[in-house]
Amino acid sequence: MITREKSPTLLRNTLLAGTTLILAAVFLAGMNHARTTIERTVHLVAVSRVEDWTAHMLDKHISVVRDFGKAPLSRDEVADLRKEAEVYGLAAFRIAPASEPLGRLRMYARNTFELPSHVAARLFAQADNGQPAGFVRVTLPLRTEDNRVVGHIIAMVNENRLRQELVRSLQRVALLLALAMGIIIAAAAYLLRAVQKDALHHISRAREKDEVTGLPNENAFKRFCERWTDASAETAAPHAFLVVGMDNIGRIACAEGHEAAGHVLRTLAGRFARLAHAHDAHVFRLQRNDFAIILPVPAPGRHEARMFAQKLLKEARRPIYWRGRSLTASISIGITFYPAQATSPTELVRQATLMREAARDSCGDAVRMYDREMDRKYHATANLERLLHKAARNCARHFTLHFQPIVRLADETLHGFEVLLRMHDDNGDIISPAAFIPVAERLNLMDEIGAHVLAEACTTATEWPQHLHVAVNLSPRQFESGRLATTVEKALESSGLSPSRLELEVTENILMSDWERVRQQLDHVRTRGVSLVLDDFGTGYSSMSYLWKFNFDKIKIDRSFTQAVSRSEEARSILRSLIVMARTLKLPLVVEGVETLEQAAFLRKFRCDYAQGYYYGRPMPAHEVPAVILRDWQRRQELANGRPATGTGEAISA
Repeated sequence: MITREKSPTLLRNTLLAGTTLILAAVFLAGMNHARTTIERTVHLVAVSRVEDWTAHMLDKHISVVRDFGKAPLSRDEVADLRKEAEVYGLAAFRIAPASEPLGRLRMYARNTFELPSHVAARLFAQADNGQPAGFVRVTLPLRTEDNRVVGHIIAMVNENRLRQELVRSLQRVALLLALAMGIIIAAAAYLLRAVQKDALHHISRAREKDEVTGLPNENAFKRFCERWTDASAETAAPHAFLVVGMDNIGRIACAEGHEAAGHVLRTLAGRFARLAHAHDAHVFRLQRNDFAIILPVPAPGRHEARMFAQKLLKEARRPIYWRGRSLTASISIGITFYPAQATSPTELVRQATLMREAARDSCGDAVRMYDREMDRKYHATANLERLLHKAARNCARHFTLHFQPIVRLADETLHGFEVLLRMHDDNGDIISPAAFIPVAERLNLMDEIGAHVLAEACTTATEWPQHLHVAVNLSPRQFESGRLATTVEKALESSGLSPSRLELEVTENILMSDWERVRQQLDHVRTRGVSLVLDDFGTGYSSMSYLWKFNFDKIKIDRSFTQAVSRSEEARSILRSLIVMARTLKLPLVVEGVETLEQAAFLRKFRCDYAQGYYYGRPMPAHEVPAVILRDWQRRQELANGRPATGTGEAISA
């Protein structure tokens, strides 16, 4: 679901508050300016009215001006002037000569109104200065036709009436302006809301649409799943959930360019969308190169889901043309079911993606249905990976070394021990090397683990008698960094172990990776006096060629040959041939997997050099090794004194 962000709301509220403050300030400034304008306008109107009355008087009563000061005005003339003055809005007036030292020959216009303000206006008009509240005093010169000033007109104009008229006019204008502004603001708010809603709609659509394919994207998928999985698992309709992954889109991008890869994705998206529409399904593009499809199916729906997946494979295998070249997409499909196997969108995606990865890694079927056992193994592997990462940072806590005896078959005395690595989980349980070594190699952690094993093995071997050797297996990953020689030298120097007592075992798959780099590192180690052992000899098709390419000091026969000695004549023949070949090359031979007296007797018969297996001793922790060394010393003493030994292999491992 798309929610509005807080920042746009805060910005909008801030803009509204700022606009309101600005409008309020403009309104107050406008009101102040309006009051000032009203005062000025009232005065100008008053002056204009007096001027109009004066012009009217000069036009109609020219005799008043012409005979002014010569003879008093008649009562009728004074009454006419007073009435006409009232028509022009004058409350009181007087006409005085230009020079009136004694205040004589004054003429007053009696006010016909009985209001106290009018009486006050008449009294002020009689005086030479002063102005009552609510009135404007106007003084104008009285000129003759020849522009000669013969007197002055002093008039009092009713200001209240003028102000009331102007205020009423201003109120009407303000009301109209407010109404117009309200309409404008309402229209602007409506338009802003419409634009905002439209923008949010477009943003929402943009956030839920994949730019490359035009399909609904992961955001749309999550919102759809929220509605789709809202029903309870008991009443929900069954659906198949498919994750379709593009396996070769990276190779297409490298070979043809990213535009071609985008064209392939768009083409497949169109094909998948049309196929989904025909089956009432919904298709989405998830992150990277995965598509998600939600397909309604009848319970249990496995057949319908597989048939739909086969149609997807068929669509993907159709050629896609790009600039005259034909491209073919490769896809893998993982399928799970709702609500039978998962009820949440997260779990659906996880299960289907897991199956899609399994389908991609398999060499056969490109479609895989959800398998709980595979899911369990995946979780176990993921937990092991997390444990290995933690263990590689603290090897001493999670790894321990076990030691298996290697005996000299001629007299069944100890030659040394092979180091076998053991790993402990957080509960203290031991994890088999066959389980964690391949994972550690895949995670590129063998440099840290191998360095710890070498250092611990050399340190432990320094506590043994000088004639005993210690054999350590090397991982192919330890050669990739090129630091193997440095790691070996550091282990020898820190422990003080003689290099001649250290044997490094390598397998054929190490030699097959980058044999020149491996040879250089092995040669450097060998120059320090360390012995090299070719492990698991005979299991590879080209083992013979490595005997003359690398200077090995010893050969170790794989335990599979030893196990087959008692039941296969062919295995006995092969083992005899390997022993003869090693003797011809003058290379000591170690045979693994010796578990019975019969096997040990067979090896002694053909004069094999060394043997290793449960018959002579199981792998043991370091604190049990001294007891085995003590029994071997006793056996050596008995042999040196010419007395028969107390037993064979049992004497060592007892």
